[in-house]
Order: sequence, then structure tokens, then C-alpha cells
Amino acid sequence: MENKIGCQVPTFHWTTPYYISQGEYAAQLSAAYDMTPHEWQELVLADWLAVDENGILLNHTCVLLVPRQNGKTGVSDPRETWGLIARGESILHTAQEYQTAKKAFDRLRAKFGQKKDDPTCKYPELNQMVAKYTTSANQMILDLKNGGHIEFRTRGNSSDIGRGGTFDLVVIDEAQSYTQAQAEALGPLNSAAPSGSPQTILMGTPPTPEAIAKGFVLAKTIKEIRADKPTGMCLHQWSANEVGDVTDRSRWYRMNPSLGLNLLISGLEKDLRIMSPEGFAREHLGYMADITEKKVDYALNKKNWEACKSANLKPEGKTAYGVKFSADGTLVTLCGAVIDSEGYARISMIEQKETIYGINWLTEWLNARYSKATCVVIDGRNGVDVLIDKISSVWKAKGSIVRPSANDMIAAVSTLTDAINEKTVTWYEKQEQLNDSATTSTKRKIGAGFGFGGDNSGPIEACALALWGCKNSKRDPQRKQRIG
Repeated sequence: MENKIGCQVPTFHWTTPYYISQGEYAAQLSAAYDMTPHEWQELVLADWLAVDENGILLNHTCVLLVPRQNGKTGVSDPRETWGLIARGESILHTAQEYQTAKKAFDRLRAKFGQKKDDPTCKYPELNQMVAKYTTSANQMILDLKNGGHIEFRTRGNSSDIGRGGTFDLVVIDEAQSYTQAQAEALGPLNSAAPSGSPQTILMGTPPTPEAIAKGFVLAKTIKEIRADKPTGMCLHQWSANEVGDVTDRSRWYRMNPSLGLNLLISGLEKDLRIMSPEGFAREHLGYMADITEKKVDYALNKKNWEACKSANLKPEGKTAYGVKFSADGTLVTLCGAVIDSEGYARISMIEQKETIYGINWLTEWLNARYSKATCVVIDGRNGVDVLIDKISSVWKAKGSIVRPSANDMIAAVSTLTDAINEKTVTWYEKQEQLNDSATTSTKRKIGAGFGFGGDNSGPIEACALALWGCKNSKRDPQRKQRIG
């Protein structure tokens, strides 16, 4: 006979030993405002809010790994609400995707009211605490009168997110996509926590084999905690250690603590029919593949790429731009290439933005540089036609707008690869996001050749397009040109 609800105890659990926790109070506060934590969520809250006799948090790094749709927000929302109200913390909540960050912000805003002095607020006592909201295309901020502060931001593929801020708590949502470059940018943000009690929370679902192979932070941190059980860190993990029999419903209940609560058995039955066994095991059983011995087929030679790093300023010469839209059309990357009079090239990443903010910025940027560049090469499935339509009235010269074929893409990748191996191209040493893209991109088969693949291939692909366009375009409207 099947259990009625999922197992509330993690398959692996570690925390710094403690005697005092504010987790119970955080759970009670959350329940008072229509979000009653499940038993497993109360357990996680207790460890996250374990404190010493002075109220200093004992766990500076907390990891929650649970299969999809089990309710990670049911832990992070109470933790953030308690931090704002009771601890007066300054909090940064980041997610990989905009919609995830916005949902978390909207959920908090539903409790505190839509604005300061909101007469329609469900909980007037919370609304009375609001000092102000700051909202725009890329800002979602709530400030309380007691000094509590929370910001919701997206990471996308950026490594510069959050630089310059100072926080007590940093929440990394969708941590399965959290890169080393992002960790190095965000890590110092709470090193000087105003409360004297820094904490970073990583919560996500099991990472893909590609993310594990690239050394993304979540898998490495879990491995470290499981092996060393270090003081100052905690881990709550619901996961199977093998793909196994994915039709075994007892495993469904063991790995999904919210099954029978908010997670539907019919939902898992649906996904079982459409997913591969490996996919179902990862998404719904928490299976995290161990591929530490598997060789990853990286697209570029890392040693040769590193040898092309340069501190010199951008050279003058023939210029072209490359634009790459991500496969789902949610992200667009702009890069440039310059070839000097001696034939040496420089590639640069110029900008990367989510398309939810529109592409007018890109249109204006490109149109302002029509007289300076030989061409712009634009690739991707979604967004390309719209951009071409927006710039075609300015980019009128024949061949100034190039939409590459599959063979052109192969040639572009080959052009950049050869230039790197022959050390006839340079990149600016402080472009960390470009460096991360180049060193983590894998080979993606295209016909008889290959392109760049992986979660963060956009910057290096756009550079390849720009360099290929620069080398092959016959249009050279100006002898001396610059990127930017």
C-alpha cells in the first residue's frame, strides 16, 4: 500500500550541531500569514536559523537539494520574512531566470502589500512596516522601516551580478545553474555582513550531467559537505543514488517530501510517460549523475585560450559585430571583433541581456555604428527576424547584415579555434564572462563539423560570428575603427 505523503526526512542530512534555533518562530510567523510549512520544511528552517547564545547564525552556507515542484519557496520565503522582520537583515535573492525571481518577489509583496500605505493590503500590520518599494525593469526591492531590505535579481549568465552591494543573506535560487564565476562575484557580498552573521543559501534541483562536468557550484558543494561534514555548513538532500526502477512508486514517496501534499501523484505519472528514465530520475527522484571520470569534450583548448589573454587596450582596424540569440530566445549576446593592419585580431564581449527587456537597446547600439563596421552577423532561432527588421533601414549596404547558415557557423567556430591555437587573436583579461563561456563551452555537432554548446556558449559564439564576419566581409567603410 502506498504512503499518503512523501518522506519528511532527507536521504542525506548534515548540520552544525546546535541547541538554539529561531526556525520554530519563523515557521509560526509564516503560518500566521497563510504559508504553513510542511514538516520537512520546518526541519530545514530549524537548521538554517540555528544560532549561538548571541543570535549569530551557526551555518554560514546552507544547501537544499530536492526534486522539482516540492516547494523550496516554502522554506526560503519564511526564512526571508523572518530575516526581514525579526533580524532586520539585508537580503539578496537571485535566480537564474527572471520569472523565478519575480514570482518570489510577488509572493512576498502579496503579504506586505502592493505599496506603502496600501489600503487593500491583506495584512495591515505588515504593510505598516513598509518604508518603500523600488521597482523597474531590473529592480525588485522592498525596504522596511526597521532597516530590513531585500532585493530580487536575475543572474542569467552574468558574472557581474550584485557587485558593489553588501548583504547579510544571499539566496541562490535555481542553484543547479550557479557557475563558479557567479560564485566568485556574489561570494564577497556578505563577507562584511552588517549583522555580523553572514549566510548563503543554495537551493535547487539536481544539476544536469553537463553542469556537473563543468564544475558548477552546487554539485561541488554537496560533494564537499557529504565528504567532510564541515562546521558552519548544512545540507538537506532528497535524492536517489541510481536511476534504478523509475516506476517504483515507493521511491517516488521517498525522494519527494511534498508528494501527497502539494505535489500530485498524477503529475509524476504524466512525466513518467514522456521523460527518459534518466530524465525522470534526475527531475523527480533527485538523481545526480556521478560523471567525475567522464571526459568532457570542451570546444577550446584552455591552455591556448589562456595564452591569448591580453591587458592591452582595444586595437584599431577593421570591425564587425556578432549577435547570438539563445535557443529559447530569452537571452541575446553582442560581441565584436577587430583586425588590425598586421592581421592580428581582438574579440570582445560587449553586452548580454535578457530579451524580456526588449531589444531596442541593441537596435540603437548597432544603428549608431553602421558607418564604423563592415557587417553584423546575427544567429539564433528566436529574435533574429525582429532584430533584422529593426536595423535593415539603416544597415542598407549589401552584405552588411549576415544571417549565417549551418556551414557558416561551422566555419566561424573553426576560424576562432584556429586563431586561438595559432595565437593570432587576443581577448581582454578582465572579461570574466567571456572567459567563463570560452572555458566551459563544449562541442556541439553540426552536420560534418561542430559548433559551441552548453549553458553559457552565447558569448564565445557571438565572438566567433564577429571574427568570421570581420575576416570575410569585403565592406570596410572606415580604415580606423574601434569596438564600443
